Amino acid sequence: MDNLDYIERYFTSEPDKDGTREFEERITLDPAFAEEVAFYLSAHHVARESSRSEKKKIFKEVYKNYQADDKKTTPVRKLMYGIAAAAVVTGIIFGIYTVRGSDSPKELAGQYVKENLQTFGVRMSSRSDSIQDGLRLYNEGKPAEALLQFEKIIQSDSSNSLAKKYAGLSALQIKDYDKALAWFRDLELYKKLYSNPGLFYQALTLMERDLPGDGAESKLLLQRVVDNKLEGKETAAIWLKKLH
Repeated sequence: MDNLDYIERYFTSEPDKDGTREFEERITLDPAFAEEVAFYLSAHHVARESSRSEKKKIFKEVYKNYQADDKKTTPVRKLMYGIAAAAVVTGIIFGIYTVRGSDSPKELAGQYVKENLQTFGVRMSSRSDSIQDGLRLYNEGKPAEALLQFEKIIQSDSSNSLAKKYAGLSALQIKDYDKALAWFRDLELYKKLYSNPGLFYQALTLMERDLPGDGAESKLLLQRVVDNKLEGKETAAIWLKKLH
């Protein structure tokens, strides 16, 4: 495998930790390789709007021209340029890797949970309210205890859609994905609710679980959320664009 194919494979697939470490070490230790990566990234920027096959053609053309010009480069100049490229490109790669990771289903779901599902409003009341008691436990960072509280409510009132919603979210927090999916699927059945996030939360759970097949299923669910204008449709539309 030549360097161009190696570099292209790195940027067009999801590298594992060992692959990332090996790639970054080559950039640091091999100035000529760092220079090739710099040219690749430059070509990638120019070809951003092109199709994948067109990009590959442009990359190879730029790389071919680079190789021809490289024969005229003095060893000292090449070394100085390569060292500078190594420092710059390492930073660029870190940024690209971070951004790409943030667009993975698992990262998108995790960020959503962190930003939107950590706490919920609790009514102040002197009377005991089992739902509010469960929410207090949830807000205190005790999702396992909150889950038991919400499931207790469901046992005595199997039609309580609010308890099923929070039971699913509590299960999601402790990463009991199967239980979370079960409660969210039950929640989806309540067609008369003014606002029902059951379908959106199922997609969210699948994205965070990230098992084989979960990605494709979550996209189908997100599309249904958008098409039917259900709760979470704005976020679902954004995710679908990022996950295409």
